[in-house]
Amino acid sequence: MPKPKGMLAMNYPLPVYKKVNTDCPFTFVFNSLSSIEVQSNCFFSMSYPSMKAKVYMSYFNLNEHKIDDLYRDFNARLMEHTKQEARIQESSYENIIQKKYGRFFEITSNAPSNLHYLVTDQKNHFISGVLFFSATPNYDSLFPAIQYVKNDLRQLTESLAWH
Repeated sequence: MPKPKGMLAMNYPLPVYKKVNTDCPFTFVFNSLSSIEVQSNCFFSMSYPSMKAKVYMSYFNLNEHKIDDLYRDFNARLMEHTKQEARIQESSYENIIQKKYGRFFEITSNAPSNLHYLVTDQKNHFISGVLFFSATPNYDSLFPAIQYVKNDLRQLTESLAWH
């Protein structure tokens, strides 16, 4: 008798967040399940070895870059990873008092990257990120991991402090 098709059940531990301090003009908390690697230009990556996933984050000083150009580049990269039949679910984060405005874009198809992210204060700072897996894109199978990382990015955004 043939085996029925099924999906891999992935369970992840509850996140434990810790603060990262860098020489960059921001601080945030990250999940201890991941590891952070910060470059000298304040670009950084969060690696999730157990998921074979990595979030690549880019920081831009808005005194040196035009925000319209950064939004245009972000949208162009988002469209590169999107097939015509793919749906993009967008959610946002806003904290006017702390001047943090974030957007999450989840591509609900077998795209090379299913999660794109940005956060800015719209005056001095702009951070964008993209999630990649070292696996064949299969949205249904990767869904639990995508949601886990998306939750971590929300926590990063809520804890983000500009300097």
